[in-house]
Amino acid sequence: MIGIDIVEVERVKCIYQRHGLSFLEKILDEQEINELPAERDRYFFRKLSCYIASKEAIYKAYADGDLGWKDIIICNIAGTPFIYIKKSDVTKKIKLALAISREIVISQALII
Repeated sequence: MIGIDIVEVERVKCIYQRHGLSFLEKILDEQEINELPAERDRYFFRKLSCYIASKEAIYKAYADGDLGWKDIIICNIAGTPFIYIKKSDVTKKIKLALAISREIVISQALII
């Protein structure tokens, strides 16, 4: 199964500026939050957009559709991502590809 998602970096920035840490805590695991840059600059918002687009793409590719934001954990998103699904019945391999520009992030997830 394949899932694709596109996220506007500026939209993510606006949502973060409105809701702050509570926004991060709603969609990211503690480890993912710790991997974000400390400075709230353009790299912070691009990386945050990568997490959002990737989790959405994985959700779309996952046939069951019974996943929440925090059921998907992505480590090392800026390098070679390691994806962990908290559901014990998920044993499939997930490949993730990202395209990042100043304005948008596109993520494609392939579940084998």
